[in-house]
Amino acid sequence: MKKVALSNKEKFSYAFGGLGKDMMFAMSTIMLFYFNDLLLINAAFLGIMMMVVRIWDAVNDPIMGSIVDRTRTKYGKFRPWILAGAISNAIVLVVLFLNPDFQTGSLMQLVYVTTFYTLWGMTYTLMDIPFWSMIPALSNDQKERESITVLTRLFTSIGYFIVAGGYLTFAQILGGGKNPENQIVGLMYFAIIVAVIFVVSELIVFFNVKEQIVVEEREKRTLKQMFQLLRENDQLLVVMIVVLIINFTLYITSGMAIYYITYNIGNPDLFFLFIAAGGALQVTGSVFYALLAKYFRRKKIFNIAILIQFVGFVLLFINAFIIESNVALLFVFSALVFLGQGIFMVLQTVLLSDTVEYGELKIGKRSEATAFSVQTFVVKLAMGLSSGVIGVGLAVINFMKPVENPDGTITRLMQSDSTLLGMSLMMFILPLFGLLYSRYIFNKKHILNEEKYQEVVEKLQAKRGVGSESIES
Repeated sequence: MKKVALSNKEKFSYAFGGLGKDMMFAMSTIMLFYFNDLLLINAAFLGIMMMVVRIWDAVNDPIMGSIVDRTRTKYGKFRPWILAGAISNAIVLVVLFLNPDFQTGSLMQLVYVTTFYTLWGMTYTLMDIPFWSMIPALSNDQKERESITVLTRLFTSIGYFIVAGGYLTFAQILGGGKNPENQIVGLMYFAIIVAVIFVVSELIVFFNVKEQIVVEEREKRTLKQMFQLLRENDQLLVVMIVVLIINFTLYITSGMAIYYITYNIGNPDLFFLFIAAGGALQVTGSVFYALLAKYFRRKKIFNIAILIQFVGFVLLFINAFIIESNVALLFVFSALVFLGQGIFMVLQTVLLSDTVEYGELKIGKRSEATAFSVQTFVVKLAMGLSSGVIGVGLAVINFMKPVENPDGTITRLMQSDSTLLGMSLMMFILPLFGLLYSRYIFNKKHILNEEKYQEVVEKLQAKRGVGSESIES
């Protein structure tokens, strides 16, 4: 089988699509703060609502993966969905941040937020699954896939942290002030800007990036067969479980960061600097993966990424409970966590790519979109579960949400010592257990190493042979 390589124009076009995509994704990570801290919606309601919606959204992902795998158009099976999903998702985002003048906590407000939060997740699925699913269809060479993935993860990290780290600053600038009322207006304008960048970036992908590896299947897959495919591809399941555990624990930490910095540290202005520094380090981690790949096997890289993060969280725990939250040490120790995350983000995409050929050999069906729907499935499931834990956790530790004054201004209240302790526990303890458990599962169950993958590719070559259904363009 001839190895397929992409031009630099195609690689950078695809990577730029990743930048816009993760700018949009990062908007979802600030929604709990926006709804709770600015719109003053009850944290427990938001936690449960977001958990239910995200789980529902996650369940839809394998279904969407099956639909994409069965799509046949002159533009391929991925690009039409990427474009349609980007446009619809951008519209829903803007509507979600319009903030109609509903009474705080009213039924109309809760229905509005729930409806468009649900639609946001479903429309994002339309483009996210086909976007990542294109990687196995762009090249059949492991090194080329790694090159594409590293570059794309570099851009996605930049896009993510532009929003996640800068949204408070952008909200204040665009809204004309630091008051919550100004930030609400500023975030609406910011949502419009992100939506435009998102659509433009996916248009670039649509026109500049095409599928290179196309495998036609005569048999259409039923929904039951699709879930059976997920169950029978054991290496896909291993990667799925590991990514779920790691993302669940780390989303709790990232979701709690704004609360920890605002109330435990007492300086919300540090949040931008904290996330911006984290973004730079995660980008560094993505690039660092390429260096590690020259000297280490993937299982070794996985363990290095886990170890770096584990050490970071242990030191953060010591800083929070023994040194009493030294700001400088918070940044230094968090650097290890962000660096390890950057390495793992590239690795998880590479590992998923390899399961496509493995599944094709084992089950007899090639299904890029179904395999990569697992990535979006577990990320959304992890985000939903973490949002639920954060929302309910804040209620359990008696977090006192900001109050609206008679003149319309909003005041943030001082939190009790027990509440501050609860925030620290939620942010730094859970990730330690998650990282250890995911490491145990991966080292015990993952067998698709470099030699095994090459063996799979050679067997597929022999199986397809002359006159096969494999078409390379």
